[in-house]
Amino acid sequence: MLHSEAKHPVCAYKWMNWSLTPKVQGDVAAWFGSLPVVPEGCKASPLLGEKGCETNGFNYFDKIAFWKTPIAEGGKFVPYSRWTQDYIAIMGGR
Repeated sequence: MLHSEAKHPVCAYKWMNWSLTPKVQGDVAAWFGSLPVVPEGCKASPLLGEKGCETNGFNYFDKIAFWKTPIAEGGKFVPYSRWTQDYIAIMGGR
């Protein structure tokens, strides 16, 4: 994301592009014990090493259940507005 009133948007875009390069992504993944955003990062970083992506779970990526915002669809799902109200109520009851 980029701030809508960034003083130097060209610089910000250059930094974002640099941060997505395979080597940088591999280095960041090594530092945080995660996976690079770009798969090429698995082989581009000496810090991550040859087995870094495998160790950090790259082969299990297809088993991740990503968040999906609930939507009302033919009465099949709870409307998002109701979901947020219920969520706030549950979290408030901690």
